[in-house]
Amino acid sequence: MKKSKYIAKPFSENIQRAIYEAQNGYCKNCLNPIHSTHHKLPNNKSNRAKFKHFLNSPMNGVGLCIGCHSNHAGLFKITTQEAEVYEEWLERFMTDMPFSGITYQKIGRG
Repeated sequence: MKKSKYIAKPFSENIQRAIYEAQNGYCKNCLNPIHSTHHKLPNNKSNRAKFKHFLNSPMNGVGLCIGCHSNHAGLFKITTQEAEVYEEWLERFMTDMPFSGITYQKIGRG
């Protein structure tokens, strides 16, 4: 089998910290200390284009120990349909945030 040269871009430090704190520093699968943060939906080029808000949000991450990241990360995989729900919610949330100081146009679904 040919090895991929693809290297996923990591979550930002503040997102990794948020996930770490939400899980109290323990692997979501086996309760060993967290080693790294895994993307539930892969961080690839097509997903970056389609899921601008969701992909690198805490909703798409899970803290895992090194063993679980290597051997059990697939347990936390989500479908693109699930990601679409989160993306739409995040888009609407960002559109409707009166306190943000940022104005976004609403995108209608058809």
